[in-house]
Amino acid sequence: MQLVAMAIYLALGDSISIDDYTGVRGGGAPSQLARKLGVNLVDLTRDGNTTQGVLGDLVAAPASADVVTLTAGGNDLLAGELPRATLRQLHQIALRIQALGARVVLNTIYDPSDGDNDVGRRELGLSRLATIALRRRLNAVNRGIASLAGKHGFLLADLERLFHGHGVTLNEPWFVNLIEPNLAGATAIAEQWYELLTSIETGGHRNRADRDPPYRPAGNGHSTGPSAASAAAFRRRGRSPGARRG
Repeated sequence: MQLVAMAIYLALGDSISIDDYTGVRGGGAPSQLARKLGVNLVDLTRDGNTTQGVLGDLVAAPASADVVTLTAGGNDLLAGELPRATLRQLHQIALRIQALGARVVLNTIYDPSDGDNDVGRRELGLSRLATIALRRRLNAVNRGIASLAGKHGFLLADLERLFHGHGVTLNEPWFVNLIEPNLAGATAIAEQWYELLTSIETGGHRNRADRDPPYRPAGNGHSTGPSAASAAAFRRRGRSPGARRG
């Protein structure tokens, strides 16, 4: 009897990617994406993680993967780290994950204040100057992330743009605890990742940031198998979700 292995999806990063704040088991973006693609999730994400922490996490990463997502840099900003240092560490991470041979999705850092410095000052307890400095660092890191994605041929999920208009001051925000994605936010992220990963094979890409994604709960936490689109995408790459790994 020949053993069959599912394709591997490696999730790296911080609380943008974890289940905990969604209120649903399996509600985090990686958990939802793994079900959509019908792949085996290797989840190395954790609350409070930094770019330096991700570098350490890579020690436990598999030798190869089919899909990688990375959400990192936000906690570096909150800790006061300069963009240059954060981007240097992100570059080191990019080199490491590029060697895995996967399709990689990098993510910009969202802004719970929707660009309103007064909200940032009030919620974070920062001075006006400190708030302005934080925004400048956020903008610099997000520009650097976009540049890094282009340099390495990675996909870019612009979470700053995707989450704009769903900030903490609205009636139905995509955030809890000020900076964490709730179930609606995690669902939006998972859907953007899914579209980026599958649209390569279907001839173009629809940017979910151009419209509100529908709210759909994550389900019962069990894999429902790959969709037709995701299965086709992996087959064209030369490895289906149910194919034997050599």
